[in-house]
Amino acid sequence: MLETTRLQLVPLTHELLLLYKNDPSLLAKALSINYIERENDPATATDLKEAIEFWLSSTLATPEKFEWMTNWEIILKHEKVGIGGIGFAGFPDEEGKTMVGYGLDIRYHNQGYATEALQAILQWGFSHDQLKKVISETPLGNIGSQNVLRKNGFCETHRNEQLIHWQIDK
Repeated sequence: MLETTRLQLVPLTHELLLLYKNDPSLLAKALSINYIERENDPATATDLKEAIEFWLSSTLATPEKFEWMTNWEIILKHEKVGIGGIGFAGFPDEEGKTMVGYGLDIRYHNQGYATEALQAILQWGFSHDQLKKVISETPLGNIGSQNVLRKNGFCETHRNEQLIHWQIDK
């Protein structure tokens, strides 16, 4: 678990991910937090479904490194509710690189929570010698997410018709 001023980040084990997918209210109970139904951005629904399947298969296959390939539940401490998730796309590769992604309940956008969560997980990641570089992608129109990356030191590396690609080095 990671803790910031306003947040707790809890990496979900394979068993907790099953609850995340199948019964989020039981996940909240297992984490001893209050349950609220998430209001996710519809534009990221497909990405989230793909991510859940990746997390489930990866944490089952590599439980000893699950923190690198799971959702870290973002919990707002003063409300004791899960407001989103953040995580890496796997253990760093041979170049020391991995990808990060995040998403928040839309009711919690524009309050600095994603910036705070990203700062915490980057500190955790870069505390491991294997990690040298983190990349991310944002849709061209997602200014909020672009600002989160910039505030955490990411630089744009290139863009295409749909995405901006970002990177931060250790």
